Amino acid sequence: MLLRKRVWDIMRDDYPKVSEDASLTKVIKVLKKYNDKYPEINCVLVFSKDNKFKGVISMWNIIQSLGPCLLKESSLLDKEVNWDKAFTRACRICSQVGIEEIVQMNVPVVKPSDPLAKVMEIFIDYRRGRAVVEEGGKVIGLVLLSDLYREVARDVENW
Repeated sequence: MLLRKRVWDIMRDDYPKVSEDASLTKVIKVLKKYNDKYPEINCVLVFSKDNKFKGVISMWNIIQSLGPCLLKESSLLDKEVNWDKAFTRACRICSQVGIEEIVQMNVPVVKPSDPLAKVMEIFIDYRRGRAVVEEGGKVIGLVLLSDLYREVARDVENW
């Protein structure tokens, strides 16, 4: 299966994306919109103003970016505070930053004709559960660990 099937068999051509000048708030909103439809999507692709692929921002990158700001927000530590309101306010304040510092530039790239065995090898080597699919220098899709796993599980069912 991993040598017979190709990236084009499992890639997603509908994926979340933002411009490099987007705020973290925008990234969160775009990812939330996609999560409502595709809960397994855990990253947003970032493109330059001239539509060149720059990198990705994962949920982990978002939490890492927000964490220090949220944790130092003194109103969250007050015992008499409405914690939900304080947290919402802190999130709003902390997410009004640019994304240039958190974009992962070193993103694995595959071709649509690559076998799924190559995708598995890349996921293991990079320790990331995503790869961008490029053809002719343009991003045409995204492959996630969940997509590869679904194929492996489907094969196991047929044993």
